[in-house]
Amino acid sequence: MTEVSIEKLTKDYGQSLAVNGISMRIAEGEFISLLGPSGCGKTTTLKMIAGFEEATEGAIRFDGRDVVHVPVEKRDIGMVFQNYALFPHMTVERNLAFGLEMRKTPKAEMRARIAKVLDMVQLTGYADRYPRQLSGGQQQRVALARALVIEPKILLLDEPLANLDAKLREEMRVFIRDLQRRVGITTVYVTHDQAEAMTMSDRVVVMFGGRIAQIGTPADIYERPVSLEVAEFVGQVNIVKGKVQNGMVMTAFGAIPLTGIFPDGIEMTLALRPEAIELLPAASGAMGVPAKVVSSYYSGSLVDYHLEMGDGSRLDVQTFPRNRFADGEAVLVQVPVERFWPLGSVA
Repeated sequence: MTEVSIEKLTKDYGQSLAVNGISMRIAEGEFISLLGPSGCGKTTTLKMIAGFEEATEGAIRFDGRDVVHVPVEKRDIGMVFQNYALFPHMTVERNLAFGLEMRKTPKAEMRARIAKVLDMVQLTGYADRYPRQLSGGQQQRVALARALVIEPKILLLDEPLANLDAKLREEMRVFIRDLQRRVGITTVYVTHDQAEAMTMSDRVVVMFGGRIAQIGTPADIYERPVSLEVAEFVGQVNIVKGKVQNGMVMTAFGAIPLTGIFPDGIEMTLALRPEAIELLPAASGAMGVPAKVVSSYYSGSLVDYHLEMGDGSRLDVQTFPRNRFADGEAVLVQVPVERFWPLGSVA
């Protein structure tokens, strides 16, 4: 296993700064996802780690050794691409053998490694098939096997599930994560899919405009975003505003306690996730903030409600369908105060 350290890494194309002085440390055996919108610099960062792009400035260290000027073939990395990049005229076995032959691996060891990795990705018996004879998920597993058979120090994956249908993507998320844990290899995964990053990663690196906005566990990123930009990018969120008074934010939901010292009178922004909200019938007599259901959308396991509050503001709510509310129905909104997360004062 290998530790990866990135220090002030920059990629300047002249007319655009794709990656702007980012730093991070990836521990041995850790699964890190680079998450962000198109053009944020995540794929460029991955390509610099791999050696396909040369860094303009900064350092990339594998176990303390700077590899910025080391060619791709000498970095000891395994790479899985979005389009899998399998050789269509070669069988599965030949696809896997290619990298081993380039490394002059003895034939007996080559056969043993191929058999082992095919078993690892649950493709024993598929060695003589061609890529065209495989499903998308099977092709993806062959691409994984080809990256792993060379026994690299680091595994890099560039949006490998983008071409799969929704159900297969979910299955492959679990498969890749379980495989990575079994192998114990340091892994960097690029995606714009928040669900992938959240379900697969030890930590998530959120990027915007070539910079790192936040690094943290999936729970940190979702429940404790450091900015409005992160909160709005990762999942659905309601933005609640209020004014500070005696260490509390006075909002339509009542007084929300703050951690830290803020002067009275400034306006604060709070994040509130839709699933943190509970709805009750207006006639229940319970304590709650009055609202009206504008519209609702049933998706099986969940119902999404769009509410109008008394001050005219909108609120998104996501609940289990145990209690259904009709469009136009009056409801009461309950939110535990600890479910509000402060994002900072409004400039």
